[in-house]
Amino acid sequence: MHSAQAQAQARDKIFKSWSGISEVTIIKEVATKGEHIDLCLEYWAKKRKIPIPEYRHYFYDVVQAYVQRLLSERLVCKAEDVIRNVDRDVKCFFFQFACECQDEELSEFVLDHLRNREPLMYEQEEPVLAYHWSLVQQLRECGALVAKHQVQLPRVHIEALMTLPEEALQLLLVELYFANGNESLLGSLSKELVWQHLVDSNQQTKLQRWCRCQELGVEAQETLSPLEQGFAAWKIDDNMYEYALEQLKQPSEVLRNFFARAGYFFKDESGDIPTLLRRLCTMECLGKHADLLSRQPLAKYLLDRGHHSLLLMDCVPVASLEQLASSETHQEALINLIVDLKTNSLTENEGFELISKSVQAYLEKTHDSADSFEGHPLLTFYDFLGQEPSVRSLEGFLTSTSLGRVPYLKSLTARFDHGPTSSSSGLPTAQDLFLKFKQVNLPLLASVGHGEPISFSNARLCQRYARKSQLNYTHYLKQQRSAYAVYYLITEQLQLYGQITKTQLFHACETVTQMALQHASDEELVTHCVACCEMLGFDTQPLRSFLLLQRKLPKRQSGESYSELLAGWDRDLVQQLEVNPTEFPLELYQSLMRLAVRDTPGKLPVALLEHYASKNDWWHLLLIFQYFDLPLSELKKLLPHFKSSPLGVHLLRALSYESSGDRHHKRSFQRPPRRSGETQTNSSQETMTNSSHSSNQDSSLQQLQRNTDQSLCTLLTHTTRQDIFAIILCSTNRQPDEIIPTTAKFLEMMVGNTPYCSSINLLRHCIRQELPVLAVLAATLSEQNRDWCWLVWLSVASGQWSHQLQEASKVREDNRSEWVWSLIREAVAGGHVNALLHSLEIFQPDCKFTHLCRFLQLTAHQEDFSDATIVELRQFFFSWSQDSVTLPLCGSLPRQQVLHRSISLLLIQLQSNFDCILLQQRFLDCICRSDVGDICELPDFCLLHKVFGVAATWLRKLSIDLEQLVRRDSSEYRRLVDALTEARAYEEALQLATLLQLPLGDIVYGKWMAELEAGEIRPHQEYEKEIQQHALAPAILVSFLLQAASSVGQVGLRRYELLQSTLGVIKQHHLFPNESFDRDQIEYDMVLCYLQLPEDQLSLLTIYHSEYYEQIMLQERCVLYKSFSELKELAGIDDLSIADKTKLTSEMETRLNTLLNTLLDEGDIVEALRLQELFEFRPNDLRFIVFAMALAEGMTSISNLSSKERQLLGEIEKSAFPKFNRITLNQNVMNRCDSDLSDSCSDSVAMEFEEIPSKEKQQTLDTLLGIGSKLKFGVELGRRIVLAYRAAMYLDKEYLDVLRTKDASILLKSAAAEDCLQRLLVVSDIQISTRMTPEEIAECLAIELTTCILRPRFYIFHAREQPRSALKNADLWGHSIDKDFHLFLDLAPNSTMLGNCLLEYCDALKAYRRYQVGKVFEKTEAFDNLSKIITLYGLPTPSPTGTLSGIPQVLSHKKLNQIYVELLIKAHLCFVHECSMEGIVSVLQKAKVLNGQLAQAKSWSLIVRMLIGIARYREMFYCFDSLIENEQFESLLGQFDEDQKGGLRQAILSYLREYQPKNGKELLRLAALHFLMYKELAEMWTEEAQELVNKIQTIAEQTNKLKCSPEVQALLQQALENYTHATENYLLDNKLLLAQHSVSRAELMAMQLDLFNKALEKRQMCVSVIGVRSREQFRELVNTHLSVPQALILSRAYGYDINWSEAILSQFVVLQVTNYLQEYLCHQRINDDVIEQVVKGYLLYCESNATNYKQQKSLAQLVELIKSVILKYKLASILGLKSIVISLINDSSVYYLRDTNFGRTDFHTEGET
Repeated sequence: MHSAQAQAQARDKIFKSWSGISEVTIIKEVATKGEHIDLCLEYWAKKRKIPIPEYRHYFYDVVQAYVQRLLSERLVCKAEDVIRNVDRDVKCFFFQFACECQDEELSEFVLDHLRNREPLMYEQEEPVLAYHWSLVQQLRECGALVAKHQVQLPRVHIEALMTLPEEALQLLLVELYFANGNESLLGSLSKELVWQHLVDSNQQTKLQRWCRCQELGVEAQETLSPLEQGFAAWKIDDNMYEYALEQLKQPSEVLRNFFARAGYFFKDESGDIPTLLRRLCTMECLGKHADLLSRQPLAKYLLDRGHHSLLLMDCVPVASLEQLASSETHQEALINLIVDLKTNSLTENEGFELISKSVQAYLEKTHDSADSFEGHPLLTFYDFLGQEPSVRSLEGFLTSTSLGRVPYLKSLTARFDHGPTSSSSGLPTAQDLFLKFKQVNLPLLASVGHGEPISFSNARLCQRYARKSQLNYTHYLKQQRSAYAVYYLITEQLQLYGQITKTQLFHACETVTQMALQHASDEELVTHCVACCEMLGFDTQPLRSFLLLQRKLPKRQSGESYSELLAGWDRDLVQQLEVNPTEFPLELYQSLMRLAVRDTPGKLPVALLEHYASKNDWWHLLLIFQYFDLPLSELKKLLPHFKSSPLGVHLLRALSYESSGDRHHKRSFQRPPRRSGETQTNSSQETMTNSSHSSNQDSSLQQLQRNTDQSLCTLLTHTTRQDIFAIILCSTNRQPDEIIPTTAKFLEMMVGNTPYCSSINLLRHCIRQELPVLAVLAATLSEQNRDWCWLVWLSVASGQWSHQLQEASKVREDNRSEWVWSLIREAVAGGHVNALLHSLEIFQPDCKFTHLCRFLQLTAHQEDFSDATIVELRQFFFSWSQDSVTLPLCGSLPRQQVLHRSISLLLIQLQSNFDCILLQQRFLDCICRSDVGDICELPDFCLLHKVFGVAATWLRKLSIDLEQLVRRDSSEYRRLVDALTEARAYEEALQLATLLQLPLGDIVYGKWMAELEAGEIRPHQEYEKEIQQHALAPAILVSFLLQAASSVGQVGLRRYELLQSTLGVIKQHHLFPNESFDRDQIEYDMVLCYLQLPEDQLSLLTIYHSEYYEQIMLQERCVLYKSFSELKELAGIDDLSIADKTKLTSEMETRLNTLLNTLLDEGDIVEALRLQELFEFRPNDLRFIVFAMALAEGMTSISNLSSKERQLLGEIEKSAFPKFNRITLNQNVMNRCDSDLSDSCSDSVAMEFEEIPSKEKQQTLDTLLGIGSKLKFGVELGRRIVLAYRAAMYLDKEYLDVLRTKDASILLKSAAAEDCLQRLLVVSDIQISTRMTPEEIAECLAIELTTCILRPRFYIFHAREQPRSALKNADLWGHSIDKDFHLFLDLAPNSTMLGNCLLEYCDALKAYRRYQVGKVFEKTEAFDNLSKIITLYGLPTPSPTGTLSGIPQVLSHKKLNQIYVELLIKAHLCFVHECSMEGIVSVLQKAKVLNGQLAQAKSWSLIVRMLIGIARYREMFYCFDSLIENEQFESLLGQFDEDQKGGLRQAILSYLREYQPKNGKELLRLAALHFLMYKELAEMWTEEAQELVNKIQTIAEQTNKLKCSPEVQALLQQALENYTHATENYLLDNKLLLAQHSVSRAELMAMQLDLFNKALEKRQMCVSVIGVRSREQFRELVNTHLSVPQALILSRAYGYDINWSEAILSQFVVLQVTNYLQEYLCHQRINDDVIEQVVKGYLLYCESNATNYKQQKSLAQLVELIKSVILKYKLASILGLKSIVISLINDSSVYYLRDTNFGRTDFHTEGET
């Protein structure tokens, strides 16, 4: 939560800083810095009131303009940074700018910058960028298309197009092409999307054209437009047809036909067989789609319509006809006949016979009588054809049968009738045909020509009728006259142009070549075409090759391209070779290669080459490459096709090293173009080339043979050969065989010239003539001297005789074996292993030593390291283990001697007989794989193998004796390692030393120093990794880093980093200072270097921290748990000693001050103390913190401060202290004292209470608070000290005890258990000072709250507590969790997290419920905590006997539900505190589930508690449903707090009014009564009364009358009562106006009821006064039916005013209601105006109605009431009331009347007084 608040504050701060700055300026700033870009978008989007994505485009537009300005000023690097900051592609932007820029120099400058950035990548991406730029230009020209894709492409630029999805880009390209018609886009289009676009836009014309282009050949495609060529190349796939079938609504007929040709039909035609047939026949593809038609009921359709002949089509399957035969029995014979006609052939005898029988059977079934044949003359004709027909029999047959009726036989019959049979006059002649078809009358022409014969060569006829035409040279070629064609061509060209150019001849040759290709099957014509081209001087070899391939190979498809044609021929050659592998088609392959090399360079046919490569047939490949002189690149392409890939690699390597001379003499395949005058033929060239090639092969073969003979160690010498037979003859004598007894005798015999026996003579000549074969002959003569013969043979064969002769002179007789071993050793060392093996195989075939020799020979000469070779070595050592290894002339050999000498031979072989290191390694691997160590104690050859793998090259360079390396402790190894180290081959030296377990420290240090000398310093992590890898002492790295630091200078970033790394190694490995380094001096130098660095380099480095900070404080959240003395000891202040200190400048002091402040902010107090001691510099904040620690620990007092510091602290105001307080938690202690304190407390107790906390501690706390408020740096350290001291003060504990307590839960428990002051403040201090995370605080509070909720739910909690207290939630830290829950919310930094923890305990309650009943449950941390709480507080109190049950009390479901409800309520308060809608929704979901459970358990009070506690009534209307459905609505009407009543009352009313449940009115009235809602009650009574009135009007009212019935009477009575109740409630609520209105309605009901009762007695209709809807209706009732009181009631009820003059006139005068005037006088005061108006009304009434005496009398009564004498006199005079006039005259007022005008009869409008 803190981080979120900090982010929000930072954002608000940034927003405030932007106020007053222009939008463009801010955009430029954030884009340049690359910071707060998202905040800028959010800020301006909100101000502009537009979405952020929409504003983002405007943002990019401003940035684009800004970058363009930077580029125009040549600031490319800054522009590049800006583009990267806003996540735009640099290369796209720069390339587009360069293209759009009008300044060519600037454009080239930007492009050069792109090239220099990444040359290779730019070279690859430049075509792509150019392509997309062209698309941008085209799109900008199509405004409609851009508007269409505005959402997907809001801005058109290169980057937008490159980031589009592939499918979207392809669709855009299609629409762009059809918008602008740019043909360059065709190559990039996808045919599927083009088809989709045409279908969607219903462009059927183009679809038709596409379908039509599919039929065109290659020649016709050249005349098409580019789009149509694309149509021709794009084959229409099945899915494209199917898409069109689904999307096209009204396809045209033409398009339907094209689709039918492809086998696709639209849905409306798919089952229409006539339409299918019509379309297939129209497109001439009926046979192509026979399978399609076979799936349709075509046979049935044709049969029903009588199209029997069409049933013979191939598309009608025989199976369908056979099925029809079984169903259509009446046409079974016809169907069987058609089946036979389809299954048999008329061209074969057997088929014709079967058809004939079938026809006969059909005729027999369908033509039973002879008459039936009369109607079918064709049957008769068919019968005639079944016999042996002839013209004469036909003539008689026509006349005797009914065939004459056939129309097309009538002419034949007529000819038979008019002439003899042999006459041919009836046949048409040539003249008839000319006249018929060409309208040429030849007889007429003959008569005109005066007898001139008519022929095709007639000049006159040709001139008149023939077309004008002239033959050219092509016609003569077609006549196979090639020479004349050439002559004609040359003659014609000279006649027309006067000269012949090469171009003319080339065109002619081109025409002839086309003719040859068109008529390739005509061999004669092709021959003449070739001859014509040759005579014109053109080489026809390609033409002849093409025709040869075309003639000899299978015919290819016509639509193939030239390259496809060549590739197809190549595959055909492969197939031909597979069929007949013994005959290579050389001529055809030569032709193919000639065409490929000539016309498609670089694209050679590879099928045959891949065929040979797949079979590893390297010999044929070599021949082909040599014969055709193919480039090695082609062989490189074949490497993946080799079955054995190494074979291809070796073949390529072999050809790559071929000498240039050999390549020069190879046969060249490409023949150079012939020049005029060239006489040498191709065959002669080939002959010369072949001969040269063969001679070169012979010489190479001889050289190879020579080398092979030399390598096989032949016995021939370089001296002149002697005649071996002469030597044998000279050596042979008849002396007896002699035995060579000793070595001395042997040497004497071999050196001297004394003749001996034949065998010894042969040995002597063998040595002298160097002919080892003579030793073999000697062995055949003397079996006793076989060993000596072996010795001589081996010495001569290996060329060691002279050396062995010298060695033999030094050897004693008893040590002859040393001589033999020396011979064998020299043979192996000289590489004569083959000779050694052959010597033993010849002379000692049973010697077991042969196995070792064979092993040496196989590995050295044959390079065979297989398992078979290993078997030889194993057999040798097996024989050695059996003591069966012997050697000639050696006698019995010691076992260990044989072993050592054999090992020596293996090492000599290793050192001397291998040319490369790879073979040596394979040799050692072979020995290691032999596992002969199981048989004998061999040296560690595996170690030697590993050594070879590491330092094989160095072994040769240093001439290391391999025989010395068989021992692991050999000094040669040490020499080798030292040599590698001196040669700076450190990697090899390290590997070797690791193998030999030698010290590595010097090697590693030397390696690092070498890198340092080379100027390379690797990252520190690599050095650490290397130390760990080699298990070296860290001191080596310290020494190296110090050396590196001293080498880089005294000041610099690099020196600082190296010194920091040095301290890091010391710190990490806990090294103690020694003579090699001084830790304090290193740290001093490092900080001094930091202080001297330039300002711009400070941001590149990290600050050094103490070991205590990194390894302890960071693990403890940077919370201080050490006292000041302990910190001093950790910092080592007392032991610091620096020899030479540098005086600090003011700038250095400022930077040191900043560094110390930074350390304080980060919490590294130890390093800050060290630095202030090292440099004797202490800033104010550090001084304050140190003083605060000393003050809190009691080490000092305020008096120790300086006067300046004391003055500074004195200026602190109390208003600064809340920086460390929470206002809601810092409450007055005295106000929260326990109420149980009474006046009876003793004075001592009171004094003791007042002393906690003491005045001294309070003063110290105030001082600490003042110090903390003054801190600018190290605020967290100050807060830790102040809060820890305050917590200790209120807990009445020692400061150091609280400070050193790392477990915050112990302090929290202490605050809860002890009755300390300011508990919540103490808890807050503990949480803040220990830096508890929001999660930990939430979990801690959740546990405590759950405990407080859970504890009271046990019946017996403590013995002294009352049971009633168990129903309430317990207090926490002295505060009620119900009333003061807001205080606990203030304790939680993240109340949402607290709410989630409480919900977890809700889930844990569910799990505990399952746990109680033994069901499966999920165990969580919350469940464990809940179980601990129940175990702790659920144990029953001890029984009187002092025993415990030991089982926690089991919670009932009701208690669990109570706890669950309380937890939900508290969780909801947490979520509401931070407006967490997700949490609120979770609570409501759980509450809804719980409501159902509570309803089942009938826990109505819990439902009410949950409803009122959560107080989200509208979302929890289901609670109302549950209570009302179960008749528990009264539960909602309990006694609640005032703050709860208002919301609950409104919720109840809203629910009842909106949902209107059953008995809703009663419930609403009940709630209103409970909540004293009089107005609502009155409104309810009024509504019910009005409903009753409406009901009365509905059932009883007729024309303003009411039917009288008891039911209506009861309803009226009820309405009267309702209005009465409404009036009472309005009065109770002081709503007087509403009460008055309700009273009037009640009076109206009473009046209506009175009228109703009177009418009911009289059994009449009652006047309706409750349904007055207009003033006229009101006037009628008043004037006609109602009395004065009733009229007054009606007026008050409806608000209409009464015209009393009309009422009195109507009722009293006209209707003669005698008591009406009396009633009026009782209720109203009558005046003269009313009476005057009555008189006026009466006068008007008299005009249309008759009057009577009674009316006059009534008027007289009214006039009598007039007070004005004059008015009375006038009215009486007008009305003729003489009695009144006389009485007035006789009255005392007569004198006044005399002054009046007696003559007037009109009324005065104004009265006189």
